[in-house]
Amino acid sequence: MKHVNSGFTLIESAVTLTIVSLRLFVGAQTSARPKIDTQQWLATFQTYWQNARLTAQHEQKTVEVIFDKKEVRFNNQVLVYPSGIKKDTQQRINVLTTGYVAPTTVTLTGEQTIKLIFSLGGGEYRVETNNSK
Repeated sequence: MKHVNSGFTLIESAVTLTIVSLRLFVGAQTSARPKIDTQQWLATFQTYWQNARLTAQHEQKTVEVIFDKKEVRFNNQVLVYPSGIKKDTQQRINVLTTGYVAPTTVTLTGEQTIKLIFSLGGGEYRVETNNSK
């Protein structure tokens, strides 16, 4: 009587491990975008905003900041809003060569309301936040 091995070969084991690894990798990639904390977003916005003002003054050209539905764009930089926050309509703000910004308010809504109030004209702003829930 012949003895038959009933185990797996090395190739079968490698193929099985590859398939399981790919499924785990793809499963991990389908998760939603990472949550961005509002305070972290505001700090990043402050940095991008100051960069836009300095660019306008240094290069002596108007810089346009666009608040779109899911992100705010500064020249070649894009800042995505925090999770659960959106802008209903597109809004544009021009930063003039002097750093001047016309008084306006940008309101972001969703799980939380964030108001960026540009009232001082010199490009400075203040922030008001409150939870909608």
